[in-house]
Amino acid sequence: MRNLPCIFALLLISILILPAISAADNVSDAKQMWDAGKAQWDEKKYDEAFVSFTNVTTLDPTNVDAWFYTGLTLARLGKNEKAISAYETVSQLDPANAAAWFNKGTNLAAINRTDEALGAYEKAIELDPAYAFPWYNKGNIQADAGNFEDALKSYNHAIELDPTFTIAWKGKGSVLAKLGRTAESVDAYNIAKQLEE
Repeated sequence: MRNLPCIFALLLISILILPAISAADNVSDAKQMWDAGKAQWDEKKYDEAFVSFTNVTTLDPTNVDAWFYTGLTLARLGKNEKAISAYETVSQLDPANAAAWFNKGTNLAAINRTDEALGAYEKAIELDPAYAFPWYNKGNIQADAGNFEDALKSYNHAIELDPTFTIAWKGKGSVLAKLGRTAESVDAYNIAKQLEE
């Protein structure tokens, strides 16, 4: 009976310390999984990278980078719906993440949900007005829908933000040709060609 207070003290210490040790192990394990997943991603081993990033998000559900790379990996694996879900998680964890909205838009466009994709690009632009890629992708959707004047405005906006954006110049050249503005189209293609040299 004399050892009862010691036993209670040890029990109390274990209750307080073991969760902290367990959390530290989770952080360490998540870091190792992240490093493995990133290496696998860089080597284009997407199936393996997906497993590693999933393990990270299981150990650390608030790891924005792991969720973001989960989305990238799922997109590479052709699993656009699941990639969209991963980017939605990124947006919940980091509401100011414009890249998550951009990538969500790209995956929505890939499965022909173009109105939603345009909305996602608009959100990316709202969060980061200097982000040229959403303007370019917005232009592509508009051009595909035959909205050439709107597409031209989007490509022009992308080019204003990044004058070296070669594919935006090509998009601009394409829609100018469709609008019958041949000389301007040739000029845009020539600029794209110079940028590629």
